[in-house]
Amino acid sequence: MIRFIHEIEKISEKYGLKIDVLDATDVTLMMRIEIMPSIFIQVYRNWKKNKLNMALILGNNRIYGVDSEGGITHEHLIENAESHVPIHNQPNIEAFILQSLGFLQTREII
Repeated sequence: MIRFIHEIEKISEKYGLKIDVLDATDVTLMMRIEIMPSIFIQVYRNWKKNKLNMALILGNNRIYGVDSEGGITHEHLIENAESHVPIHNQPNIEAFILQSLGFLQTREII
């Protein structure tokens, strides 16, 4: 878990983002990577279930996300965040951050 936190810290620092650890147990971790006070990326990791969920949050709403559990991955599209579109790539935190920042810039939110 410590290695995972350090990886996120390094990536966040690279892009000038702030990290808040919301909750951690021996098998789970929930973090926020703050872009702006009301815009953040929420990361949930459960090592026991091999689960990684990442969501771009605007206000109180997920507007984009990628979830993976047990090797099965799906995407919640920016056009329809309630959708579940299967994807074959394993989630990558840095790629997710860059994709999220791109969405926000394209839509002139940031």
